[in-house]
Amino acid sequence: MLRQGRELFELGARLARSGTVAIGSAGGERAKLLARAAGCGAALAGGEVRFHDGTCAACGVWLAEYYGFGAALFVRQEGEEVRIYLHDGAGKVINAASLPAAGEAGTAGSWDLLAGADCAWAANRAGDRLTRGGVAFVRGPAALTMALERMGWIVTKQPLPGGTVFTSDGEGFALTVERSGAVCRPVGADALEAAAGYGEEPQAIPAFGPGI
Repeated sequence: MLRQGRELFELGARLARSGTVAIGSAGGERAKLLARAAGCGAALAGGEVRFHDGTCAACGVWLAEYYGFGAALFVRQEGEEVRIYLHDGAGKVINAASLPAAGEAGTAGSWDLLAGADCAWAANRAGDRLTRGGVAFVRGPAALTMALERMGWIVTKQPLPGGTVFTSDGEGFALTVERSGAVCRPVGADALEAAAGYGEEPQAIPAFGPGI
């Protein structure tokens, strides 16, 4: 863990050149500590750090794009495994090896907390959309459920006959929708934007399904 801490501290210091960095974590204390290590590195190298309470990497990417931050870093822990998600302010994946070396900062930067990130992400993606909706079951981050409910869907605790099933990857980037035996993959910058688009056009052509 000490080795991982040093690596994240150095990564944060290198990200300081990006300006403001959104940093989040989920899954356990190790992830939280490693995210803090990256934040310390970035701030001590002169960067501005914005820790957020979003529960998946896509939320951090949305924050970076919405506020014009230079980068987004998210640390996910599952058991003993730790995964790092790193994107620039436009949502493009960053190769950590390509980042320039950390420089000496004349003054330290700072950090702050952005609370309610999932709620803000859901509200932004849902906007003032109201759909005919219906009954839905959701597999994915909490923000996806929030966004669908804001748009008028009735979200249940288990799939129901005739209902729609929204399934996101664990980090909220991609979405699959299953309805009446047909499956489609709505397009969007993330799962929430894809869900909003599907809500406006539920007759989307299936990607695959019975007889296809």
